[in-house]
Amino acid sequence: MIITTTTMLIIQAAIVSWIVITVPEDCPLKYMKTTDKGGILEHPEQIHDYCRTAPLPYGRYYWVLKDKENETK
Repeated sequence: MIITTTTMLIIQAAIVSWIVITVPEDCPLKYMKTTDKGGILEHPEQIHDYCRTAPLPYGRYYWVLKDKENETK
């Protein structure tokens, strides 16, 4: 079975679109810096009030903005 180039492009576009749409929003730098470095945190541990970690497919983690639903709980 031979897959045409057009079919491959359509499949790749669908996969990339799904990844772009479902990726959570990165944590803004103002929530990752202390006040002396231009951010809003009084001490570095406050980052957990605004951001959470999210796994990447290759075993690493990065900071993403917390969901608004979770902040009210």
